[in-house]
Amino acid sequence: MTKKLCLSLCVLSLFFALHAVPASGQDAPAKTFNFRSEAIVEMKAAQDEIVSLAQAMPQEKYTWRPADGVRSVSEVYLHIAAGNFGLTAVAGAPPYPGFKFQGFEKSTTDKSKIIELLNQSFAYAEKSVADMSDADMSKPLNFQGFNTVGAVIFHLVAHDHEHLGQSIAYARMNGVVPPWTAAAQQRMQQRPPQ
Repeated sequence: MTKKLCLSLCVLSLFFALHAVPASGQDAPAKTFNFRSEAIVEMKAAQDEIVSLAQAMPQEKYTWRPADGVRSVSEVYLHIAAGNFGLTAVAGAPPYPGFKFQGFEKSTTDKSKIIELLNQSFAYAEKSVADMSDADMSKPLNFQGFNTVGAVIFHLVAHDHEHLGQSIAYARMNGVVPPWTAAAQQRMQQRPPQ
């Protein structure tokens, strides 16, 4: 619990430092921080990259795993979707119709179905968080050491980004360059020499 609290405080401190209003000759209007809207921004960013990576991975690589006993490509993507469905419901959102944790990660290896589930899970999580109030974030909760709704939502955002990193590693191990990196490399190659 202490490690999670320290990690959360460090991440929040960094976030506030990065979003602080810069000093200038004039007083800038005060900017308010809204945890829910920032969580949604971060989930959308994770969704864009995870889904584009899932689209770039060839279907035949969806059963690839780096070692026995480790999640396969499809299982990682379904784990992300399960987190979006499950953790959001734990935080108090109405459960996603038909979703059950049991067996979900192994339910399919079909690329198009997995991409559909990823998009559904992110849409559900983003809408659910948007529908929550600021006061909801402070509601007490007891789930795996997380003691408020806000802590679970914070964990959900971190979970999405954690497994994005794992998915990037899986892609690169299979010779797939993340689409946003490929696009940046292409832009660099098209620049005229200076």
